[in-house]
Amino acid sequence: MVKGLAAAHKRIAGAGVLAALLLVLTAFVAPSARAEAPAIDPKAAAFEVDFLTDMIDHHHMAVMMAESCVEKATHEELAATCESIVQTQSQEIMQMQAWLADWYGVSHEPEMTTGDMRSMARLDRLTGEDYEIAFMRSMIRHHWSAIREAEECLSKAEHPELLALCESIRKTQLEEIATMQMWLEEWYDRSGGRPAGTA
Repeated sequence: MVKGLAAAHKRIAGAGVLAALLLVLTAFVAPSARAEAPAIDPKAAAFEVDFLTDMIDHHHMAVMMAESCVEKATHEELAATCESIVQTQSQEIMQMQAWLADWYGVSHEPEMTTGDMRSMARLDRLTGEDYEIAFMRSMIRHHWSAIREAEECLSKAEHPELLALCESIRKTQLEEIATMQMWLEEWYDRSGGRPAGTA
């Protein structure tokens, strides 16, 4: 009887140690699991899926334009900016695809609209000064569109890492717009224009 009680106490003690170990492991695993979970708010979750798929497509168009620019730009400064766009936005595409898969189980490959393909074809026909002016004006408009989407993301998304990306998109592309507007004025005495709907 005494031996039986001692064995029972050992089993209980062992179970307590196991439970404590499980709690410790959970404390380390839980943050990672939460990072791969969908947004808690259903509206935020729906927004994140739509935003990520749209921005992947949007970035893909910018990468395609910038790859052409690297080959066709006559100013080294513009070619270098285009190389940066290709590198940065290609990395962001892969990151957003990973988040879609991890958080929502969604696989998305970039797609181009008919309008995107027409814009690319129009740029491909241009060279020299005409190309650079058309490219910078087109990329400025493209960046403004991304900035508007990023600002909406900052008010509607839930994942901290996505919010950080949206702030980075907004900051980086505002800086690139300012640079290209300056080049249009300095090199060609042209205006870079303003986004639709602004004064």
